[in-house]
Amino acid sequence: MKATRDEVYAAINSERDYQQAMAAKAHGDPSNDGKKHLEEFVLYMDDYMAELKHQLSRTWGPDAYDQPLNTLRKVVAIGVGAMEVWGAPQRTTPTKHEAGTDLTK
Repeated sequence: MKATRDEVYAAINSERDYQQAMAAKAHGDPSNDGKKHLEEFVLYMDDYMAELKHQLSRTWGPDAYDQPLNTLRKVVAIGVGAMEVWGAPQRTTPTKHEAGTDLTK
C-alpha cells in the first residue's frame, strides 16, 4: 500500500515523538540526551537494519511487510534524530553523477 509524502513524514514524526518519550524514561543517563555521538546513532541504525534484514528474510505471506515497515520507520526516525542533534545539510544539485553523467539536462 502506497503512502503520500505527508503520510510518510507523519509516521516518522510519530516515531520521533515515541523515541523522545522513551528517552525521557530511559534507563541511561538522561543528561546524555541530545549529546549522543553520530557514531552511536549509526550503530543503533545498523543494529535495527540487521533486524530488518532478518525480518524480511524470514517472513512470508500477505502481512510479511507489516513488521519490517515498522522497523524501517524506526531506523529512519533514528536518522532524523541524528540530524536534529548534528545538523541537516541540504542536498545541493550536482552537475555530474559519479559516473560522469550530466544530471542538469
